[in-house]
Amino acid sequence: MNTVTNIISFDIEDWFHPEIFAGKFPQEEWPLLESRVKQDTEIILNFLSRKGLKATFFFLGWVAERYPELVTAAVRGGHEIASHGYAHSMITKMAPGEFRKDLRKSLDILNALSDRPVTGYRAPTFSVTRDTLWALPIMYEEGIRYDSSVFPIYHDRYGIPDAPRSPYIIYRENGAEIMEYPMTTVPLGKYNLPCGGGGYFRLYPFPLTLNLMKRCQRSGQAIMFYAHPWEFDTGLPKVELGLASRMRHYMGIDKFLKRLDVVTSRFPFTSFREASRDMLLKV
Repeated sequence: MNTVTNIISFDIEDWFHPEIFAGKFPQEEWPLLESRVKQDTEIILNFLSRKGLKATFFFLGWVAERYPELVTAAVRGGHEIASHGYAHSMITKMAPGEFRKDLRKSLDILNALSDRPVTGYRAPTFSVTRDTLWALPIMYEEGIRYDSSVFPIYHDRYGIPDAPRSPYIIYRENGAEIMEYPMTTVPLGKYNLPCGGGGYFRLYPFPLTLNLMKRCQRSGQAIMFYAHPWEFDTGLPKVELGLASRMRHYMGIDKFLKRLDVVTSRFPFTSFREASRDMLLKV
């Protein structure tokens, strides 16, 4: 079997930030809500320390601004700092000027706290789609050199179904390049089945997840694993949602940490920064 460098990353946002709550918690009310991101992120940091793993932390600028100690703790742990934007706004809902302002604000905060320049980005809700490719030159101009926002699937909120399933150069112009690390999928007939973490990791039967990850490794494809702090929170506040949304958001949280413990024992993982050196990819 070929040695494959898998990547583990965390989108550091609070429990009220996910798009599933759009309209329920206006940004001006965020400071009034109970914050759980600090305790939830510390669960992640402690887990990574225990396992001896390095990861990439895509910090929301809003979180980093209020809890700079989380960023510095990640840096002390040898982890990579990257951007998740500032206010968890989907690119599909922003004009170019708004996107630049949001990204720049997050980078100003994170670069002041990181031990090296921040060059990675993940769009909230994977919102780099065919309709938002205009954001790529803005990313480059603001200092981003790699992105991990493309999901090669059909989805109601995101996805570029026919995008490459392995890392590729998504933007190139006059010597400028941005490397894309698409989220992990496995071909199933005409479609791609996601298996990279998050809700899929919680909702799938665990044997199916392990089987899909084994298929990735056998084929030489890297696993791009991702998760959010609130997915480790067994005391997560319950918000009134429809049945499907409630299942999508809350199901499997009680099993998340144990499952991740198993997966990281069976497959090797590291940060984007370290993996790019192993794969000789320019980032």
